[in-house]
Amino acid sequence: MARQGGFYVVRKGRETGIFNTWSECKNQVNGYSGAVYKKFDDYEQAKSFLGHKNSASNHRSSELTGSLISKPHTTQKRSQGNNLPPSLYSSLTTLSKFSSPTSVDKITFYSVKSNVPNVESKIFDNWKDCQAYVKHKRGITFKKFDNRSAAEDFINGVSAHDYKLINIPRDIFQTKYKLSNGAKYDKCMNVYCDGSSFGNGTSSSKAGYGAYFEGAPEENISEPLLSGAQTNNRAEIEAVSEALKKIWDNLSSGKEKVNYQIKTDSEYVAKLLNDRYMTYDDKKLETLPNSDLIVPLVERFVKVKKYYELNKECFSNNGKFQIEWVKGHDGDPGNEMADFLAKNGASRR
Repeated sequence: MARQGGFYVVRKGRETGIFNTWSECKNQVNGYSGAVYKKFDDYEQAKSFLGHKNSASNHRSSELTGSLISKPHTTQKRSQGNNLPPSLYSSLTTLSKFSSPTSVDKITFYSVKSNVPNVESKIFDNWKDCQAYVKHKRGITFKKFDNRSAAEDFINGVSAHDYKLINIPRDIFQTKYKLSNGAKYDKCMNVYCDGSSFGNGTSSSKAGYGAYFEGAPEENISEPLLSGAQTNNRAEIEAVSEALKKIWDNLSSGKEKVNYQIKTDSEYVAKLLNDRYMTYDDKKLETLPNSDLIVPLVERFVKVKKYYELNKECFSNNGKFQIEWVKGHDGDPGNEMADFLAKNGASRR
């Protein structure tokens, strides 16, 4: 039987059987050690995959549980034949490759996280579709997971060690920065960040960075890069880091609350903050190139991100904060202004 959304087979879990929804399947396998499960678009193959569990033994076939294709029911027992009338079946080319009885299969999820507004973040259950989706796209990051919860966390920017990275316990952060006035803050502001290096890659290079707070010129940043190698990459990192520092100071003080959106033409910085840092602990961060700038950059980003998450009901961004990648030198007035500020900073080195 073909059905939109497919069939989820749990061959080993809290309960085994064929389920209509990922949610039902997830309840049986999430946190269950050694769980075996797989998604099919064709009921016959789903049933056959489930039957493999018992094909090498004399045990009775496993029970069908959850929300099945048939009428509402309690738990039903399966026989070796079809459990549902043939009239309920229709053929559909399966997206999942049929597995041998000896294989141990899990659903693999490919999570695509977008750093640009015109590309949607998505989760795929096969590499072919994921590969086709990401081909020729910039400003995106993708990663493979063995469970959907982890794939969703990746897209949503959920990290298990955020509070450790900022060295503030969760309860203390929430007590100190939770807003309780019931206000709603709708004001939005784009913050364009850029770095510049005259003679980049040479011994005489001079670098600077800039941040353009759209509509708030008094907040603009234009400074020379004072430490380390005078590279464009380091200047790009410092531009976003200093913008985040100012944003955090504004949010955590008595100043006007604003929905800030940072924009940078550095894909490296956007991907690092939106995705990659979540796979690093503090020790790993210290081993990265330019760690003297990366460590404070990540700490400042996490503080701002957790602040918006904590007060999501107060802000029109609904607690979502990430870095947006923009194409450099593409005529965007905000990006061009940030470039001007960065060059001005480098000229004072």
